[in-house]
Amino acid sequence: MVQICVFSKNFQDLNADRLGRLLSGLKVPGVDLTVREGGHVEPAKVVADLPRFLETLKQHGVGVTMLTTSITDIHAPNAKAVIEAAGKLGVRFIKLGYWNYRGWGHYREQERAVRADLAGIEPVLLANGVTAGIHTHSGDYLGLNTNYIMRLIEDRDPKALGVFYDIGHNTLEGSNVGWRMDLDLARDRIVMVALKSMLWERRTDARAGERPWRWKVVPLSDGLADVPAFIGFLKQIPFTGPVSFHSEYKGDYSWRDLAGQDLIDQTRRDLDYARPLLESGS
Repeated sequence: MVQICVFSKNFQDLNADRLGRLLSGLKVPGVDLTVREGGHVEPAKVVADLPRFLETLKQHGVGVTMLTTSITDIHAPNAKAVIEAAGKLGVRFIKLGYWNYRGWGHYREQERAVRADLAGIEPVLLANGVTAGIHTHSGDYLGLNTNYIMRLIEDRDPKALGVFYDIGHNTLEGSNVGWRMDLDLARDRIVMVALKSMLWERRTDARAGERPWRWKVVPLSDGLADVPAFIGFLKQIPFTGPVSFHSEYKGDYSWRDLAGQDLIDQTRRDLDYARPLLESGS
């Protein structure tokens, strides 16, 4: 059985107690908790604040399934402390940060640099019993789809590093069949999954030289992502790790800018749509 959780990013205004109450009310057993600058837990305070946050959530029957971090360099301030805190508290999965693509002509040198970064992060993960995933995020990122992430982690220990497969972003970069081939390629290296769906929207405010299309997050039941087919493939793997409902319905990148009860209601609709698919026997 997969480990269902909700990404805390767009519930950033809720403290641990209110977040625990919300997730308990949604019958969600875990949270994908932001432990990065501006997140629910600040990395500089992770040693003291993360245990307290976990303890408060526990009072509502909610655990921390995974952490979303900004770690890309083990020598960066607090990077090692975040991984050690996760391991000590039994949080076995973390999402790493992003490496931005600098543009044409830089890919090969950047790939070498990221490989070196991952080689430095790997032993700390292994020493603390934590597995990290690189998020498949479309756009100018070194991990824009699964194929590129596999290039980065091919020589790394699967117990330490894998793919955080986002069906929404992966569909943008491999719309018709590419997302499925990517999933097949990485089936034994997928450690976490993100659920969201997007559509392309034609911009009316594009200036000269700007792309006239941009993506928007839409409800899971809509959009380009074939969520039922995706979940069917996860069962064939079979995948049993964290499944994070991203619920990213705030701001300009959402089809509607939701807040408060509207955001909660849409999150509930996403859960009602996908949870039966995840929990069914076939």
